[in-house]
Amino acid sequence: MRRCHWAACARGGRRCLAFALAAVCAAGALAADANERNSAPEAATDAATCREAARAIPLDKIDAAYREAVREVVADPTIFRRLPTNVVDCRPEMFTYLCENPETLVEIWRELGLSKAELKRTGPNTFVLQDGAGTTGDLVVVESTCDENAQNRVIMFVDGRYDGKPFNKPLAAQCVLALRSGSIEETNGRHYVAVRVDSFIRLDRTGLALLAKAMHPLVGKTADRNFADTINFVSSLSYTAEQRPERIHDLGTSLDRVEPHRRRQFSAVVDLCHQHGQDWLKTRIAQDKPTTSRQ
Repeated sequence: MRRCHWAACARGGRRCLAFALAAVCAAGALAADANERNSAPEAATDAATCREAARAIPLDKIDAAYREAVREVVADPTIFRRLPTNVVDCRPEMFTYLCENPETLVEIWRELGLSKAELKRTGPNTFVLQDGAGTTGDLVVVESTCDENAQNRVIMFVDGRYDGKPFNKPLAAQCVLALRSGSIEETNGRHYVAVRVDSFIRLDRTGLALLAKAMHPLVGKTADRNFADTINFVSSLSYTAEQRPERIHDLGTSLDRVEPHRRRQFSAVVDLCHQHGQDWLKTRIAQDKPTTSRQ
């Protein structure tokens, strides 16, 4: 597979550890490049949306070992941001697989030379992350409800650290990230996935907390753009699986850091995407409609 093809598909996605992290994970977001200004639709940072997002966190279903920590972050975040909802053409089974196995996405980026980030699974619901630019952290999926139709809810707790410019000392933060998605089949026969992330970030030092709030409008837009780029990459991955599954299979076999049974699951998802893609093409041909693009 040609790397330039995937570099074009990825766009800015290389800056994210996984689409759920989206450059808001830990305090490293404070040092992100603030030159990218465009994001549409707009994110939400107001108190009313924050309260609504907090009420939507299912505390009673969260792993008891992390419930109080999640409650504290959600109740009093230094920064809250609801990233803009993104809607993309994507097979729901591919989206759900990557929700449940984000390390596969990160390893794909590494294999394609798009990123040096690492997301290492250390248990059924735990990961260690490192972005190669000063951000490290421990990520726990504290509650997850997913299905093959991408009707997903994933709540993550991140204990993160950032060591780098512009700060003289390491900066620690705790984050709660709530990803929600849904899918629909449109009249053109294509499936579209809508996804949104609510992010609650709590910094551990008062002075830097004030700085974070001052910088948030700038770095927040970068997070929005990076998140959109990541979701678009997932869409491109899904569409390529439909049209050229051998490319994705070749890529999947090289993901040595992904557990073998998860690689097999990925391969099965690719085959399923391809089958659905072929069925869609047959339907379009029968209806005598164009099939050269996702219309």
